[in-house]
Amino acid sequence: MRKSLFSLFILIFWIPAVILSILVWNDYSGYVRSAEDRLLPVKALYYLDQGKKVLALTDSSNGFTGTLYDTGTHKAEQEVELRSDIHRQRLVSYQAGKLVVATKDTTGLQVNVIDPADGAKELVQGSFNIPTFLSSDGHEWRGRLLFAGADKSAAVHVAEVSQAQLHYANLNGSSDLPARPVSIREASFSFQDGYSFPVYEVGLKDGRTAYASSLFGKAGTPLLALKGEQDSTPEALNRIGQEFAAQFGLDITRLLRVSTEYPGQVQYYNGATGDWGDTVKTPEPVYQARLFPLNDQETLIAGSTTEDEINGAVHGYLYQGQTGEFTNVNAALKTLSYDQLQDPKLSFYKEANNDTLYYSSPDSLGGWLLVKEGLSGQISNGELQQWQMAAGEDQLSAATFKSYVLTWNALVVNWVIWLVIPLLTVVGLLWLPQLLIRKRWQKLAEGVLIQGTVMNLAETGMLVNEQPQVRLTVRFTDQGQSKEVQIKQVISYLNPIRPGDQVMISYNRSKHKAILVRESELKNQAPPRIIHDAVLRQIEACGPVNRGQALLLHFEAAGQSYSVPVVQPSGFVYRTGERADLIVTGGNARLLRYGPSELRDQATQLTLEAEITRIEKFPVKIAGQKLLLLEIVILNGEERLRKVNSQFVPEHLEVSVGAVVPVTAKPEEVAVQSRLLQGKQGSASVLSVDYRGTTGDRPLASITVERHGKTYRVKQSIEPVYGVEAGDELWIAYDERTGEAIIVNYAT
Repeated sequence: MRKSLFSLFILIFWIPAVILSILVWNDYSGYVRSAEDRLLPVKALYYLDQGKKVLALTDSSNGFTGTLYDTGTHKAEQEVELRSDIHRQRLVSYQAGKLVVATKDTTGLQVNVIDPADGAKELVQGSFNIPTFLSSDGHEWRGRLLFAGADKSAAVHVAEVSQAQLHYANLNGSSDLPARPVSIREASFSFQDGYSFPVYEVGLKDGRTAYASSLFGKAGTPLLALKGEQDSTPEALNRIGQEFAAQFGLDITRLLRVSTEYPGQVQYYNGATGDWGDTVKTPEPVYQARLFPLNDQETLIAGSTTEDEINGAVHGYLYQGQTGEFTNVNAALKTLSYDQLQDPKLSFYKEANNDTLYYSSPDSLGGWLLVKEGLSGQISNGELQQWQMAAGEDQLSAATFKSYVLTWNALVVNWVIWLVIPLLTVVGLLWLPQLLIRKRWQKLAEGVLIQGTVMNLAETGMLVNEQPQVRLTVRFTDQGQSKEVQIKQVISYLNPIRPGDQVMISYNRSKHKAILVRESELKNQAPPRIIHDAVLRQIEACGPVNRGQALLLHFEAAGQSYSVPVVQPSGFVYRTGERADLIVTGGNARLLRYGPSELRDQATQLTLEAEITRIEKFPVKIAGQKLLLLEIVILNGEERLRKVNSQFVPEHLEVSVGAVVPVTAKPEEVAVQSRLLQGKQGSASVLSVDYRGTTGDRPLASITVERHGKTYRVKQSIEPVYGVEAGDELWIAYDERTGEAIIVNYAT
């Protein structure tokens, strides 16, 4: 009998284990052969020492690992840890023959100087606070790295890294400011190429505005100037930018800009008057051009040899601004396609009085050129990965077998189960919790997420794992109505819930039941619902907002009612009986489109990322929602488009400066805005305004404006908190040739 049981044990256990062992060995052999495919992807490549060294960045648990290779031997010489947060942002420049890399982690700014001869040195070790994102509070400008921020202790400071040295200033200690500074941010557009001078806008405690230069003067501190009481923001910025540039000896009357007109050549631009000059006479014409400012003296002009880039090749020149001389750099550009040249991630670097031109395109390649000698080199990520192969990684060994087992693929898991019987018991015990988790997620999916307040609680007398079960009474607002619901919940003695606490619940309207939602579950909310052809049944006035009116719109669709708070600007009217498309998320409804059906049929929209840079609160609350005016910067490729956008948000929801939020926009409106912001700007008078529906809750306007006797057409969605009326003075960006314009700043 015992022999029969033993034979049965061999049959059901050891035979499958042997078969699985053979399969695992075959799979492991293939794993070793594919060692090359498991290499960490290279995030960026930067040459140093005239092409003799190359730094490869790869992801690590703390940010990046920088590995410095000798390009002659392909051997790794040293590693540098570059700490970063989860966003993995970085700024790079070449200074004093070294590579300077700036990152940001949870402690603040990190700046590492990588010397190919002496190794790496940290200039900053988290002592400089970056309140939002490195891409917002830091800039690479003509070879310098510039930073600004405000500590939680209200210290407003700026920093500059030049010549591989850190210069730092705390503006709170400045005697040139009439009041304590409380905020700092980049002034609109001043860091964009072709503008006069990069300037920071500083908010003072007494409500006034000052400006600080991003560069440090001879005294080792930024230049400071106060905005005049009668100055508009664009006028003050233009005047002060010119004054700062003059003190630094920069000529802003012959800046370079790419013309928006076909075939996209580079022209001179007078930053003082806003006038365009002649086309820059390169030795051979450069069409569909792109500019790369390198340092205070040199700019790379690169583009196509033909007016239609499809028929041409990439070529370009170094332009020396002081002497007007051009140097051919086709040796560095000949390996680039026109699409690679237009990649917003492609960067060129060159120090003044240094013969080496470097370039890098993250996730693609890196290269160098000795300008005078014409020698050049380039490496792709694939080539660099061949250098990364560790010795023995493609050999059968105990180390590689251990690495393979730790991949825990399906075959390995099955093999281990059959080898380690106790694991079967563990797996069996895991089924019940999985079923309970699946049931809970089903309940979450059936409800809407709403913030509520615990009114009272009482024990039910039941203990689960020696923890008491209690009955909570939670009060909340749903669709404008105050409701209460009872929830049974096991409460930990370590994390008790008390009356008055704020909790998140998932509320099932049809069953009038709810469950408490854990923080980890908030990341998996149900997607927004689109409600088509909702009819506006009632309009409820809720008080004035600037020149507009706050309203609560009551829509009806498929027997359901939806309440939507909006701001109605002067001249625009919501009417009962009109139809709209709504979007419902988290129990709140908002306008997606309103107005004529042909407008609502135009559903194509871009979804872009935007960063909140300023928040203004209004004393308006409707149906448990507060009105905020958010100043945002939309990230569209390499462009940063600044807009203001009012928003009703739930009272319990905290919105902070620096948060990145998704925004939707019409593609054609984004394209027009990007194009016109590259041209002229100035003030204009509004002659007429005509509205036609909305996109979101922003009215679509057709506006006629006049500037110096010429009329321009503005077709865009407007901010309803400001509104536009005939007689307003707007600051616009415009195209004299086409007569198009967009609003940059509204009337105040």
